[in-house]
Amino acid sequence: MDSAPTGDFRATITDASGREILSFELAASDRFILSSSDGKVLSRKLNKDDHYWSRTTLLEVVREMTAKN
Repeated sequence: MDSAPTGDFRATITDASGREILSFELAASDRFILSSSDGKVLSRKLNKDDHYWSRTTLLEVVREMTAKN
């Protein structure tokens, strides 16, 4: 197995029984956000200039900023 794959990928999400729920193409530089809500799996492709911060990361930054004041 090549340790540094090149080219495009295919991402597949399955449920616990192995049934395919979501499948999409993924280029080496693509970034996606996956979420599940109400029994559905959703994906959103991020643009190159999109920045994604998790709730945990945002709270950490806010705590650091308020501690300095």
